[in-house]
Amino acid sequence: MNNTALETFLGCFADALDRDTRTVSRSHAVRLRRLAKQMPPMIDAASARVPIQAACEAELAEHTAHAPLAQALADLLPALHITRSKSYLASPPSRDFGENYGYGVICGPEGGPPALIRDPHIAFGLMFLGPKTYYPLHHHPADELYYTLTGPSFWRAGEADWVGHGTEAIIHHPPWLPHATLSADRPLVLLYIWEGDLDTDAAFIPDAVTAEAALSSLGLDAL
Repeated sequence: MNNTALETFLGCFADALDRDTRTVSRSHAVRLRRLAKQMPPMIDAASARVPIQAACEAELAEHTAHAPLAQALADLLPALHITRSKSYLASPPSRDFGENYGYGVICGPEGGPPALIRDPHIAFGLMFLGPKTYYPLHHHPADELYYTLTGPSFWRAGEADWVGHGTEAIIHHPPWLPHATLSADRPLVLLYIWEGDLDTDAAFIPDAVTAEAALSSLGLDAL
């Protein structure tokens, strides 16, 4: 692919982040625009898909008419290598988690999963979750920001209770903050940005909340 689709995506993502007043969002927007102007060499990432991808792509398509960032990601998707964490698959948090989860790296450091461009200081890409999927408590040393392209979704961090978000929400997790995500009754498409320690993978941590309990507490088990 040529640079045009990626440049468009970077510009749309930066515009979306600039609508947030937090410094972390604005600083990422600056970096994305810098990457668009000084594009690293493009890499031909071998195509790969995950089981939940078709459902998530269809959900994303529902938002492309009114969300330029959703359209920009949809245009970029054919060039992305979508994969799943080997450690998550080896020890999944629930029986069907592996069938309802996937991610793709758009930019990341050398040695990481296939990406379109490489940068040693920042990693960003997308994550898919199937309907009513619980991504339980986990943490990592990287500073993390999520942007919700579809929704609704529910989030909790540390000792806090669940917080619901719709589309175009920005959720920030400082390093090592335990956090969890729960999709509602539709597939969930997210963008993420990692900064800091990009080499240490996320790891699940003990979580007393089960997928069934999380769904029940938010009334999603009846949907």
